[in-house]
Amino acid sequence: MLIVNDLKKDSKGLYNVTLSNKETYKFSEDVVVNYRLVKGKEISLDILNKAKNEENLSKWYNKAVDYSIKYNKGSSEIRTYLKNKEVSSNDIEFIINKLIEKKIIDDNKILDSIVSALVKSSNGKLLIRTKLLQKGYSKELIEIALDNIDLDIYYNELNKVYNKIKNKYNKYDDLVRIQKIKSYLYQRGYTYNEIDTLNIK
Repeated sequence: MLIVNDLKKDSKGLYNVTLSNKETYKFSEDVVVNYRLVKGKEISLDILNKAKNEENLSKWYNKAVDYSIKYNKGSSEIRTYLKNKEVSSNDIEFIINKLIEKKIIDDNKILDSIVSALVKSSNGKLLIRTKLLQKGYSKELIEIALDNIDLDIYYNELNKVYNKIKNKYNKYDDLVRIQKIKSYLYQRGYTYNEIDTLNIK
């Protein structure tokens, strides 16, 4: 058994807990309260390890909150962020679920925001879908976000791209010129059906 020899709060609001084995650990107030780490308290190694694990989980949860809010990231990107920091899979899922439960992250809203920005940067649905899949978002959520696209804005962007590049291939005969325009727009992620609405001549 170990004994809590000293308990001091530092300037950052954390508690320095010094044990009878002369080791000192930093814990948040929640962990101190949860495990009753008061001066003179006897604790087992098992309790100490649980407190350390909870403190570590709390630290990464807070970092995930900051990352999500600062960079407007969804569950997929937060999962990748934590994985790169070598946080365990179980802890990652706990953190993600807690963020969703507390409504700190909402993948639907984030995806709508990302898709809207990509549309306004003249990206077609095919390219948007690819980019979101690469970020790790589920196909189901991606399709919902694509269905929410404002089609007036979408086709307005398609027209803007077309107007920017329509004279780029004037040195070619009509057949080749039209094919090159369509190919360019297709590379921007627009489908051939969408491109055909332009009535390129």
